[in-house]
Amino acid sequence: MKEKRINIVIVDSGVDINHKQFSNDNLRGFTFHDGIASEDFQDEYGHGTAIFGIIQRVSDFANIINIKIPSIEIAASEDDLIHVLQYINRNMKCDILNLSLGINVCRKHNQLKLCCEELTSKGTIIVAAFDNNGIISFPAAFSCVIGVVSSQWCKRIDDFQFIDDDVVNIAAKGNIQRVAWKDSRYLFVGGNSFACAHATVQIAKYIKDKSLSIAEIKEKFKSMSITNHIGKQCKTPCFNMRINKAAVFPFNKEMHSLIRYDSLLSFNIVGVYDIKYSPNIGLYTSNIINNKNVSDYLIKRVDDIDWETFDTLIIGHLDKIYGITQAKEYRNELIENAINKGKNIFSFDDLSPFGYKNSDKVYYPIVTLDDLPPYRFGMLYRISKPVVGVFGTSSKQGKFTTQLKIRELLQKKNYKVGQIGTEPSSKLFGIDYCYPFGYNSSVYINGNDQIRYLNYIMHDLCENDMDVILVGSQSNTIPYDTGNIRMFTSSQFHFLMGSQPDCVVLVVNPYDKNEYIQKTIIFLESCTRCRVIALVLFPMTINDGWKSIYGEKRALTRSEIDYYKHVFERSFNKPVFTLGREHEMESLTESIIEFFAS
Repeated sequence: MKEKRINIVIVDSGVDINHKQFSNDNLRGFTFHDGIASEDFQDEYGHGTAIFGIIQRVSDFANIINIKIPSIEIAASEDDLIHVLQYINRNMKCDILNLSLGINVCRKHNQLKLCCEELTSKGTIIVAAFDNNGIISFPAAFSCVIGVVSSQWCKRIDDFQFIDDDVVNIAAKGNIQRVAWKDSRYLFVGGNSFACAHATVQIAKYIKDKSLSIAEIKEKFKSMSITNHIGKQCKTPCFNMRINKAAVFPFNKEMHSLIRYDSLLSFNIVGVYDIKYSPNIGLYTSNIINNKNVSDYLIKRVDDIDWETFDTLIIGHLDKIYGITQAKEYRNELIENAINKGKNIFSFDDLSPFGYKNSDKVYYPIVTLDDLPPYRFGMLYRISKPVVGVFGTSSKQGKFTTQLKIRELLQKKNYKVGQIGTEPSSKLFGIDYCYPFGYNSSVYINGNDQIRYLNYIMHDLCENDMDVILVGSQSNTIPYDTGNIRMFTSSQFHFLMGSQPDCVVLVVNPYDKNEYIQKTIIFLESCTRCRVIALVLFPMTINDGWKSIYGEKRALTRSEIDYYKHVFERSFNKPVFTLGREHEMESLTESIIEFFAS
């Protein structure tokens, strides 16, 4: 009876066919490039020779075919990899496919994933290495692929660590080891590639007598692992609330964007309420926002709320009215009444201290440790889509309004926009992710965990094939002063690091000092590879005096706007656009498009 032999395909840089280690082997392979296969597969690089030299250990029961792709000598070409996977799928019987290579910025993510899924559906086990620089790479990160990293704890060729995760699966011997190289040499090298080859050898031993699924192979690794790492799934709450008509309370700064851009909401606002002590009672929203173009809502006392007119109550931040009235009583009473009357509650503040959990009827934006992806040895994703950042200097300057406007104008040009908003109202505008780290932050993760979470959701937007990703930070990108711990802007820094914008629109107030603006620009462009392409002037300035507890501003005159624009353009050599001037915001959006087109 003829002995069964499994088929292993290695896609790499070929093999040194003259190497003395392989003198007794019947070497098989070909080169595949630009969709054409040719017979010569001589390795001019050395990497493929090393990989074959490791996998050669199972040649007594495996047919090993080497496919050379020339682009691997610099970096694996996405197109070459897709084409060779398609070729293997159509023309070869492959039990194990070894890919000791990876692509960090995967622009054809869905196409590459589909190729892998088609192969695995036919029974091919794909084993792929992660990038040596500690970056999440593809196809190793696909759930249908066994992704391999190296571990210092794996000292022998049959030492393995199992990771219970959809992305990183196996750790193996990738430390410095003696491998065959080109020109009949041997080198001492290390890396994930060699760990991947050792994992391939072990998988070949698993399936030589019996076909196994990826899940079954993982279980075998788990049973022999020197250590097991338990993974976990992220638990970010979904926003499933159905809103048709909403009432808002109280009418403070955070509510202005809802009124100003109510045309972007998927529901109607039918009532605006405030506390009975507010000087806004009896006024219209257009007068307070100082914009005749916004919708006009009469602000009424919350005590007179008409429960029959809406299905959802949107409750803003209440802590600022603690000194005037019992805000907690207002909140509890409102929520209890709303729930008793079958209404939805959307709260800007975290309601978990009051015993409420996120559901279809109650929602509040929150980020906790439960939302973090597995640690994955510190590996992060490269962002494969263009990223526009809206950052700012001082507070109350229309950063969120700027984001909404840019988003609106890009969508009008048929761009698919993914977005991370940092205002609690973000989800109400249909923004993909809310990361509420501003006023009354409900982000309960710190430091590098913030970067890890943001990187995870940025990658999710890339996977959803967005044309562009829009992110917006909070005030004070850099500290004004360092005399109090509250002045430090560590969360803003982590947001910058986690979102990695390619270009930044910097929103400024007319009273910001030039020195501070300049330092902010230098900081943004120094910490990342981004370029600050424009400034947006918030056309309001501080007014003398106060209006009750609500600090009041006045609109800049046309001549004042022109003056500040001239000063800022001359000082920073960047175009300045005015928030609220439609034609200028359209020009800003065109500048963003041109930046990525150039």
